[in-house]
Amino acid sequence: MGTRVLAVRIGDKYGPEYEDYLRSKIPNIDFVRVSDCRFKLQWNKVAFMSLPTEDPVVVIDIDILLMNDYMELIDYPIQKGQFLGLKAWWKDTAHPDYSLNGAFYKYYPKDCKYIYKKLCSDPEYWMNHYIGRGITHGPVNGEQYFVEDSVKEQLELIYVPSSWFGKMILNPGSEWLNDCNDAYPGDYFYNNKDEVFNPSVKLVHFQKTRSLHELWKTTPQE
Repeated sequence: MGTRVLAVRIGDKYGPEYEDYLRSKIPNIDFVRVSDCRFKLQWNKVAFMSLPTEDPVVVIDIDILLMNDYMELIDYPIQKGQFLGLKAWWKDTAHPDYSLNGAFYKYYPKDCKYIYKKLCSDPEYWMNHYIGRGITHGPVNGEQYFVEDSVKEQLELIYVPSSWFGKMILNPGSEWLNDCNDAYPGDYFYNNKDEVFNPSVKLVHFQKTRSLHELWKTTPQE
């Protein structure tokens, strides 16, 4: 059956077409649509760390594109005591202590149960902690920074090759693309002339968009 893949779709920001797209790529994916009353939106991802399984799981965001040999990302090997993520080469925050992007995690739930318990100990505190410190913006945010801090308490944080992923926005301007291509650890991230991503890219995380499905039909992904 392969690695179990999980995602959260709570609220009305993303419609069922997002599930349809991801299911076309990863048939065995499961979605959580009902929020734990203690958690807000993406903070529900932390609840996967309480799953009673001996096997590793993959947790992904719903606003992504998968392309090329993307299953290499899903099947990337990890050992117990390791937590696999994406190191944001574009920097999700200006704060120097953080580099983990929240679009993809792979871990053994039993290794991470302490993180789930930590959040449950005071959900309101942690869900506002990183907003209050100015590391991110509200009204709901900070889950990836909470995870990064917590992973480093007991686990080895490892990363997939940085050339395998990146961020994107709809209708990027030439200045935005030039900055992104300059920061990418390869020849280029996105060729605007040919409208193609680098063939090394397996996952693209979109930002500030409610119509990602427009790109699913136009972006070469195989």
